[in-house]
Formats: sequence, structure tokens, C-alpha cells
Amino acid sequence: MRDYNNLLEKTNEEGVSVVEIDLGTDTPCGKCIGDTIFINDRSTANEKKCVLAEELGHYHLTIGDITDLKDINNKKQELKARRYGYRLLIEPDDIVQAMKQGCNNRYELADFLNISEEFFDELIEDFKKQYGMGIFVGNYYLQFEPCLGLIRDFGGLFNYK
Repeated sequence: MRDYNNLLEKTNEEGVSVVEIDLGTDTPCGKCIGDTIFINDRSTANEKKCVLAEELGHYHLTIGDITDLKDINNKKQELKARRYGYRLLIEPDDIVQAMKQGCNNRYELADFLNISEEFFDELIEDFKKQYGMGIFVGNYYLQFEPCLGLIRDFGGLFNYK
């Protein structure tokens, strides 16, 4: 998904309506109630895109009211919805392509990927949990630890097996 409008179209195709309203805060946030997603209209387009992706995760995966995050089951559902949003918008290959285009830091990467910097940071933390120190993407190794980096495999130097 390159921009917020593309994600809005996808959401409408799924039969979910999106309402942008003032939620009384400058913080990017949203809420899924039934088949309607409410998005804070004070957010930027990139922030709205990130919130909408997560709220779509709630629409597809969440059961009941999970606002009490002290309950472990609610916390698990929140994590599943966030992970759904991450995967909906960005895959490891997208980060590789951005780095190949010359993006060198989190600000440039977030801008290139049309997501907020906070969402990018949370995405990388989630990738670390899922993939560990890094992941092979084609002829590249996308490194998450000790810092984000891209290493190209020249002539099969990495042991893929």
C-alpha cells in the first residue's frame, strides 16, 4: 500500500466504512466499532494510514472490547492486530528496496515507505522478534541488530542452508 487513499479503497472493498473525526487528541489513534473504523482527523495522512492498517487488524481479528490492556488476552489481541497492520503495509522486501534506493536512516525509510517514524520503529522491533538478528531477502541480508543495515551477497558468500 503506497498511500492512505489506496488503503481506504481496500477498506471500502471489504465493506468497512471509515469515518474521520476529531477524537479530542493530537495523538494518531482510531477505534473499530462493528464495521466502522473511526480515525482521528488531526493526524497526518501517513499516520492515518498506519492507524487504519491496525484498525483493520482489529476488524478482522479482535473479538469484543479489548480496551483493558491489563488483561493478557486483550493484550494478545492488540498485538495480533498491530502485527496484521505491519504486514498489511510493509514486508522486509519493501525495506530492502528503500535501502537500495538510497534511504540510509529511519527518517528516510519511513518517508519512502509512507509511514510514520513511530510505526517504522515498532515495525522493526516486531521484525526483530519474528526474525531475530536479520533475514535473507533475495541476494541481500537485511540486518536488524546491532543496527539496521543491508548486506549484499556477492557470489554466494552466505551459507543459506
